[in-house]
Amino acid sequence: MRAVRRFAKRLTASVLGRRLDDRVREELAEHLTLLTEEYTRAGLPLDEARRRARLKLGTLDATTEAYRDEQRLRPLEHAWQDIHYALRTLRRSPTFAATVILTLALGIGANTAIFTLFEAVMLRPLPIHAANDLYFVAHGSTRTSPSSNYPYFEKVGGRTDLFTGVTAYLKGARVKVTTGESTESARAQFVSGNYHSVVGVPMALGRGFGLDTDRPGAASLEAVISEGYWTRKFGRDPRILGRTLVIDGRPISIVGVTAPGFESLDPGTRVDVTLPFAVRALDSPAFPTDHSTWLGDMPIVVRLKPGVESEQASTAIAALFQAFLSEPDNAWLRKLPRWDRVRASLIPANRGTSGLRDQYSTAVQLLLAMVGLVLLIGCANVANLLVARGSARAKEVAVRLSMGASRLRLVCQFLTESLLLALMGGALGLLVARVSLQAIGAMIAAGRNPIHLDLQPDARILTFTIAVSAITGLLFGLAPALATTRVDMSPALKSTGTTSSRRTRRSWPARQILVTVQIGLCVLLASGAGLLGRTLRNLETRSTGIDRQNLLLFSLDASNTRFPAARVADLCADLLARAAGRAGVISGSCSRNIPIDSRGNAAPLEAPGAASLELSARRVFTNMVTPEYFRTFGIGMIGGRVFDERDSMNAPTVAIVNGALARFFFGDANPIGRIVYFYRDEQNPMTIVGIVEDATQRSLREDPPMTIYTPLTQLREPETLVTVALRTLDNSSSLAESMRAEIRGLAPDVVVDNVRTMEQQISTELVRERLLAMLSTAFAVFALVLSCVGLYGVVSYDVTRSLRTLGIRMALGARRLDVLLGVIRGALVMSSIGIVAGLLATLAGTRVVASLLFGVTARDPLTLVAAAALLMFTTVVASYIPARRAARIDPASILRSE
Repeated sequence: MRAVRRFAKRLTASVLGRRLDDRVREELAEHLTLLTEEYTRAGLPLDEARRRARLKLGTLDATTEAYRDEQRLRPLEHAWQDIHYALRTLRRSPTFAATVILTLALGIGANTAIFTLFEAVMLRPLPIHAANDLYFVAHGSTRTSPSSNYPYFEKVGGRTDLFTGVTAYLKGARVKVTTGESTESARAQFVSGNYHSVVGVPMALGRGFGLDTDRPGAASLEAVISEGYWTRKFGRDPRILGRTLVIDGRPISIVGVTAPGFESLDPGTRVDVTLPFAVRALDSPAFPTDHSTWLGDMPIVVRLKPGVESEQASTAIAALFQAFLSEPDNAWLRKLPRWDRVRASLIPANRGTSGLRDQYSTAVQLLLAMVGLVLLIGCANVANLLVARGSARAKEVAVRLSMGASRLRLVCQFLTESLLLALMGGALGLLVARVSLQAIGAMIAAGRNPIHLDLQPDARILTFTIAVSAITGLLFGLAPALATTRVDMSPALKSTGTTSSRRTRRSWPARQILVTVQIGLCVLLASGAGLLGRTLRNLETRSTGIDRQNLLLFSLDASNTRFPAARVADLCADLLARAAGRAGVISGSCSRNIPIDSRGNAAPLEAPGAASLELSARRVFTNMVTPEYFRTFGIGMIGGRVFDERDSMNAPTVAIVNGALARFFFGDANPIGRIVYFYRDEQNPMTIVGIVEDATQRSLREDPPMTIYTPLTQLREPETLVTVALRTLDNSSSLAESMRAEIRGLAPDVVVDNVRTMEQQISTELVRERLLAMLSTAFAVFALVLSCVGLYGVVSYDVTRSLRTLGIRMALGARRLDVLLGVIRGALVMSSIGIVAGLLATLAGTRVVASLLFGVTARDPLTLVAAAALLMFTTVVASYIPARRAARIDPASILRSE
């Protein structure tokens, strides 16, 4: 306690500063006066009395200094003095300070932006109550993922000895929401009644569902909306509770609004409307009792009971799952391939499902590594500037050392200057990060399946920025500070130049090494950016088997309309007939799926007479289309015919196959007229009437799959979501609004959604690749500029210190061209070492980027040679100006100055 009081007293004295010094001086002056009067009364003359009083008390300054040392925190005072001194020094060198601060702001800002993205994707816990107690019930053989059906969910819910609560949700749904005159599509999920209480969802208004809302009933027609949807759709109306929305044709009352920050248990996915399982059961009455479907998009979520370990609960769940599989109703599951190896377990749910992390983990880690290299290059550049500045301050340092300053004190002072520069750069870097994150957020939030992340910097990001700034300040400041304070006293005090010869010999290799390291790191970044850029280019220009120009796409959501869903084909026919009459429309089609879209269906196909193969090898992509589909998308015919009026609902079922399917099942034989049918669907055979060229379906990274097309007019099951495609003569986007009006005239309940061009469709499929290519290119360009500046500084410094030698050489007959080429040659030698090291590092790190590449290998020689050539060219450009200055010197003036 005494130590704490003493520390507080010293801290107060240090903060008050001069005020206490003045008080001490006043007290000492008063003591001096009193002691002088005492000596005078003793009979001494006034002058002698003053002299003895001063001898006894000491000089005023020395006594004040001694008292200050005893009563204050000297490190704090030294730090405050160093800050004042650094600010005065930087104020006298505004160009130097601005250059360093801007360099660090770009480096630290980029690191802050990418770390924010990394934290949002990989690290951020869900904003829910006691998130660490929440687990998913997962299943798998080698890789587990949440999946279930409702009967299994009820089995898990019965383990009250393990869990305080068990809930489930069905994700990926879309509903039609009608408010007033408008109807629009919204992203939704269906949940068990205890979802909000078990998960611990924070509520902004109202409540979650009750426990009885898993079964249909009047009380179950409730909805909870998200705070984002409440803001976008209702302007944060506080009277929203109790308001009725028409969702998929049913009046449903809003009972709650979730709090800001919570979107769903699937990071990156924004759920607008949450509905109870009871609403799902109204559309699918068999849903609560259906054993025949195992849903990969229906996770079960459990909250552990206090005192129950996750390993204990996992063991119990594994046994429960095996018992569930043994039930007669689940015999179909045991017959599926590899289900004998499937095991159940618990996986943590505190960060939500892993879909976004699996998709972006490698990408964001690569970006984090790249932006770290950019900061290292920036640090090397700033360190070079500080070394050069330290050379100019050699005499100042020598004078201060000769007057008694310790080397440690000077090092601390220079480090303070470096930390100030880094902190200023970090503060400006926050603005850079904010702007960068807005651009990144807009990029990943595009398309039909946008990724919504909260990328606003918060306290954790601020802490990261401060830590990075401090580490950066120490990283680039320590070596220059040590080098600056290592001077030869006598030569430095006598010198009228910037440095002594011994000093130069010591510091020059360090600057050379720093630039070489910069160039090596720049080669690494340029190679990575080149590989990622070529990957994006390869995917964008890859032949897809379709004509992507002037193609307008939009989806029709006909779920729960007032006419039967089977009439979607009639609606499409009417719409396409109206579109055909518009100027500029060449053709149009409707289809269940479209090329280069993640939505799609696949099923095993049987071809009598073909070789017998496993089910997985016979899976083919399926699509239902209108007759003009192939013309609209530019898919060429190989043989046979397209669909026409002969292929009506009551006509025999026909099909068109692509070349990949024909080759796989029939080899060189002609498949026209052959009969095929889907697995276990022998009662519905299809006759092949045509063959078309292959076209990319789900992903640009995949080869065109085996595909079978059937007429939309022969639709056997209700289809509520189709995509319309219109081929136009020129810009197709102008048609969008007029087609909305046509749809409203034909069927007001049908929602037009996801209007885009084919180019935009492809662009949204390449969000990750474009993000990687753009950011890596920006980092590489920034690194290239920094390396160029650093190289220019070193070469220029070398030329300045070699003026006498160059002057003598030219006086002895050296040509100016020889001097020019000699300077450039020296820079190229230094650069070559860094380039070789960078290429070796690139070859060693190929595994990091290999999984992200397409159409190019990680050791692609063209990319590596291009990166090396770019750095060579940069070296020549950076060294040319100093080399030209060296070649233009006047030898006579140089020799006269000596």
